Amino acid sequence: MFACINTYALKTHARRFVSAMVLLGSSMAAWAAYPDRPLTLIVPFAAGGPTDVMARVVAESLTKVLGQPVIVENTPGAGGTVGGTRASRAPGDGYTMLIGNGGTLAVNATLYKNLSYDVLKDFIAIASIGDAPQVISARKDFPATGLDEFAAYLKQNAARLNFGAAGVGSGTWLGGQLINVALGVKVNGVNYRGAGQAVNDVMAGHIDYMVESTTTAVRYVKSGMVKAVVVLRPKRIAALPDVPSAGESGYPDLLYDIWNMILVPKGTPSEVVTKLSQSLQLALQAPELRARFVAAGVEDPTPAQKTLEGARDLLISEVARWRPLIIELGATPE
Repeated sequence: MFACINTYALKTHARRFVSAMVLLGSSMAAWAAYPDRPLTLIVPFAAGGPTDVMARVVAESLTKVLGQPVIVENTPGAGGTVGGTRASRAPGDGYTMLIGNGGTLAVNATLYKNLSYDVLKDFIAIASIGDAPQVISARKDFPATGLDEFAAYLKQNAARLNFGAAGVGSGTWLGGQLINVALGVKVNGVNYRGAGQAVNDVMAGHIDYMVESTTTAVRYVKSGMVKAVVVLRPKRIAALPDVPSAGESGYPDLLYDIWNMILVPKGTPSEVVTKLSQSLQLALQAPELRARFVAAGVEDPTPAQKTLEGARDLLISEVARWRPLIIELGATPE
């Protein structure tokens, strides 16, 4: 004998299935039209700094690829965590992105004990967009040139020197701390709401130096507004060919680059994530963007790091890489 069929249950399941298919169809149609309005790219620093400059170059190129404006929103404060918090609380709809770097993403994950977000759980890494070599930019009358002279000068004068940074946990702050550790000195760090403000005080001679990305350093050095002491790379870079490298000094391992990455909040649909990933890769290949990056000394990430998987792997590995140093420094947010 056949089992009794519950026709009511079948009709109920059928209605639910049809409703689900309608919703799925509507959702697919909606994401197929993505983006149909402007997007926001959150920069967790004040305008004028290296992260802001890079964000605006990428936003301009991405605007052309997506066919919708990508608006840069500066949300500075607390070493980049104010902007990170703002981005983490945004809807996961693909219309809000965050730009971050080794400081704001990897370092802050350990530095800030009570962050309202977990960078590895609350964000999706879209792509690494550019690696910026770091330069020690000093006031124009700074007496040292090259890393050996710089080290000797710091060891004799550390107590009366200051370096500038875009807040505890920022890439500029980390650079200053790396120099302190590597040279065995303790130069005081002065924190600002963004690297642009710190650069202004270096130019004015109010502070002595800062570790700055080539993204902004190149134009200030070439204009004579700051003095480039050394590039923290094994070899000199094409954008600043007259500036000595760390590799030429007695401290060849004092090397430091800043990677930069675009992320979106968790919950962003996979279709949108994929489209953003593909669109970013196209934007990063644009001749206009490449020319501006080359002029600023910004290096192209590896092909893998520009993919979703590679960007996530980079983020995970960098969080793990910096954790021991931050703990060793005993650093705390100010």
